Amino acid sequence: MTNYYDILGITLTVSASEIKSAFRVLAKIYHPDINPGGQEEFKKILRAYETLSNPHRKSSYDLKLHYHQASAKNPYHTKTKTWSFEEKELKRRQYYNEHIKKYEKIKKTQTAHAELKSNYNEYKYMLYATPVAVILFLVVIHFATPSHRTITSPQELNLLTQNQQADLEMGDAPYTEYFGQAQYNTSSPKTLNIKNNTGTDLIVCLFSESNFVRSCFIKNAFYVAIPQLPSSSLEIRYESGKKWESGKSIANIKTKGIFTKHLTFYKSIQPFKLGAINEITLMPFTNQGFEVISAAEFFKKENT
Repeated sequence: MTNYYDILGITLTVSASEIKSAFRVLAKIYHPDINPGGQEEFKKILRAYETLSNPHRKSSYDLKLHYHQASAKNPYHTKTKTWSFEEKELKRRQYYNEHIKKYEKIKKTQTAHAELKSNYNEYKYMLYATPVAVILFLVVIHFATPSHRTITSPQELNLLTQNQQADLEMGDAPYTEYFGQAQYNTSSPKTLNIKNNTGTDLIVCLFSESNFVRSCFIKNAFYVAIPQLPSSSLEIRYESGKKWESGKSIANIKTKGIFTKHLTFYKSIQPFKLGAINEITLMPFTNQGFEVISAAEFFKKENT
């Protein structure tokens, strides 16, 4: 270990002013501007001065230097502890090893066994409780989440249309015979989610560029996902009401089926542009973005 005191030519007991004076004397001799060949020696002198002139660095350095010097004097020095026991002390230790220590070992074994049994019981309860909790969670989710239905193919739509004379079911497509064949864009990922929170049942009809796209029945508190829609903007019309009767119709309109209670017709004020997230929630009475229209305007065929 480098001895900074030796480099500056001072002792361990010198004061700060003496350290500074010693540095100045050596700096006049080895400074590179005065002695170009003394550059390396000046670096050592500067390093020693920076360490010893700083009280915190000096204190840390002194401890290291002291330890290094002590180790150098006796490198094989090891601390040993000599024990001496009286006869009574030896008997006390022997009794402890034979009785007390043995008892503690038995107690630890019993405690470990009790903890293992407790952990097993906890694991057993978790094993039985987890499936029950999952089932209860699924039941809650089932009743808390509005039911929905997705019409995935023209074949499914045709089957629903054939059965529309009976009571309407979620996803049925009334008025398809009146407005024309439903349109599916099989290459389009666009899907529109419509939630019905109006308090009544709905029949939603979608139009794109004046052409009929699809219709769908949505029960109150349910929602549907309508996939494979065109990328162009949609006009949305919907009929709201209760008590559907497939044998009745509105005068001067050649279609079958109508709500006979609380009947109201709506149309979107502006075309609805499909984006990354397409979702509409319909509420009772007034809906932002929709206006009340007449039955004649609802059943108007844009392409005629």
